[in-house]
Amino acid sequence: MISSRVFPLLLAALACPPVLADAVYKSVDSAGNVTYSSTPPAGAKAEKLDVPPPPTAAETQAAEERVKKTEEMSSEMEVQRREKEAAQAAKEAEEARLRAAQQPVVIETPVYVPQPDYYPPSDGRYPALPAARPMPLPSGGAGSGGRGAGGAGR
Repeated sequence: MISSRVFPLLLAALACPPVLADAVYKSVDSAGNVTYSSTPPAGAKAEKLDVPPPPTAAETQAAEERVKKTEEMSSEMEVQRREKEAAQAAKEAEEARLRAAQQPVVIETPVYVPQPDYYPPSDGRYPALPAARPMPLPSGGAGSGGRGAGGAGR
């Protein structure tokens, strides 16, 4: 914290900036060290630097107005950017929904569709296969409670 004695001095220094704008001297010693001070060093060559004056009240006011206008433009641009991003996200979500709707339907349970028996045509090297397959006879004989010899068993 700033003590109660230093605070009034700091306030006075800030209130009187032209008083603080003294001349600034730049000197270089034999070791090559550069020193800046408000008084020229004794016995050394010093260069007086021109310090620009502090800005006037009108310049400060104009700068504050530019800052305020820039902040307003920045906030407007931020709102526009967020609206644009929201519209883009909505568009992408709609496109994803349409892509999902166009996906082929996958049947989870297979459906049996009987296929006809296929026998390739005979080219003469092999004998032609019969038109129908012979049915096996029941294992218990003709009178075993099953179907007869000519019955269609399956």
